[in-house]
Amino acid sequence: MISKLRGFIDLITEDKCVIDVNGVGYLIFISQKTAAFLSQFPREKEVSLTIETVVKEDAIELYGFALEIEKTWFLELIKVQGVGAKMGQKILSALSIEDLAKALISSDEKTFSKISGIGPKLASRITTELKNSPKKLGIGTEFDITKHQNPTKISSNQTAIDALSALENLGYKKHDCLRVIEFVSEQNPKITLENLITSSLRELSKNKF
Repeated sequence: MISKLRGFIDLITEDKCVIDVNGVGYLIFISQKTAAFLSQFPREKEVSLTIETVVKEDAIELYGFALEIEKTWFLELIKVQGVGAKMGQKILSALSIEDLAKALISSDEKTFSKISGIGPKLASRITTELKNSPKKLGIGTEFDITKHQNPTKISSNQTAIDALSALENLGYKKHDCLRVIEFVSEQNPKITLENLITSSLRELSKNKF
């Protein structure tokens, strides 16, 4: 069972990638947010994805996630009858974690019905069966590094601007990204782009978006 892969990017499309690990290419199905995240890195940089291995009668498929919280929601979504692994990734591509949580809390079936392949019955099943998931997983609260209230000063920092773009592509709200980038940058003013993104994701994940 594969739970994590680290290697170099051979190929990225909007729903899959190939990661070269010691000369072996692994085909991994990903959400559009994870694809956007991987696209931020040059091909000579190693990347790491959390993996969920899905075993079928005729195939073994790997599903990759830039964030552990994305994998957590993927596993929650595929508990619903009618939501397979690929549909789970499609939902994660269409909705940010925050918007997904809000739709479930408010039983907003229309949000799910707008996603290709989800009809009214499946949308109803998702909102009914997962209504309590945001509370169970502790997701849906606001980011709380409130003492950092001057995010506009990153506008002159190209590394911070690039990190902001990467985090927004993963579905995080701009004001939350700005605050956490400022927070991390203050701890290490000379931080590299890769480390800034990684550290910011770690801080955002602590707050269970």
